[in-house]
Amino acid sequence: MDFQRQTLKTRSAVTSLCWSGEALVDPVGGAVRYHLDGTTFDPHVRFAYRFDRAVMSPDGRYSVLYEALGTAGLLLEGTRVVRQLQRDFYQANVYDYPVALHSLPSGRTLLAHCPESYCVLELEDVETGERLTKRTNEPVDFFHSRLQFSPDGRYLLSAGWIWHPVDAVSVVDVHRALEDPAALDRGDLMDGVEQGLFFLSGAFGARDTLVFVRVNESRDGDTFFLGTYSLSERKVLSEVTLEEPAGPLMVVGSEHVVDFHQHPKLVERATGRVVQRWPDLSTGLALSSIRHHLPAAPPFAMDPANRRFAVGTADGIEVITLAAR
Repeated sequence: MDFQRQTLKTRSAVTSLCWSGEALVDPVGGAVRYHLDGTTFDPHVRFAYRFDRAVMSPDGRYSVLYEALGTAGLLLEGTRVVRQLQRDFYQANVYDYPVALHSLPSGRTLLAHCPESYCVLELEDVETGERLTKRTNEPVDFFHSRLQFSPDGRYLLSAGWIWHPVDAVSVVDVHRALEDPAALDRGDLMDGVEQGLFFLSGAFGARDTLVFVRVNESRDGDTFFLGTYSLSERKVLSEVTLEEPAGPLMVVGSEHVVDFHQHPKLVERATGRVVQRWPDLSTGLALSSIRHHLPAAPPFAMDPANRRFAVGTADGIEVITLAAR
């Protein structure tokens, strides 16, 4: 597949990366905005804490800075502090902080996070802090992590783990959860694949599909699989063996994904073969949410809608745009 590569020069290494239209933003590094035309806007703000990652709402209005293996977060509107966030201390130094943002057509922005317990996922109104999913039922013992809304906001993915540890994913219907908050604790959309156990990562594909990486562990070595799961039919539609281990994913159309384990790799979904790689761009060693034993990864950002991704380097940002077919 053809691709274009662009280098954006920065005065120093970026700390975080989020897409915002035709620009890349470093929220942790002071909300500096790097436009693809080469111009830069620096609002000259600094946040005096060891935040090292960020997420941004699709409309670019809100962002959350957080310490990936810590408990502290900071919710911002632009550069204005809305409120401080917190997650459960239990095992917080072991796995990625769970947080995601999504803008609804109504104008309301949802914040998904775990403000009180590692196993209790909540949806809040960003601006007011109103808890939209109050409930009294007993939660499932699941370490929520790497939260991700589907592009249309219908689904919310949690790619975390359960005690042993075993990697797992859980997916909930957002509209259903707002009507019946207990649905957040069931994750019953993954019933067709044994509750998503041994799933390392996932990314939303077309319509109601989830593209996933699954591992089969054995004494003879681990085998990794790339598959597609239907959330409406609750069954696996396809699965192939991968040539090599894979971690965080970005879906590229119906035929490919980009895997970000070690460095970006374009993988053919029908065969599991790597058809293109960018070995000079380091994206970390993480396979799943548990990464306390690994060095911190350079920041990278995915933009599946526009078939592109960006990776921070020592002195700039490398942007890769994949050709549409």
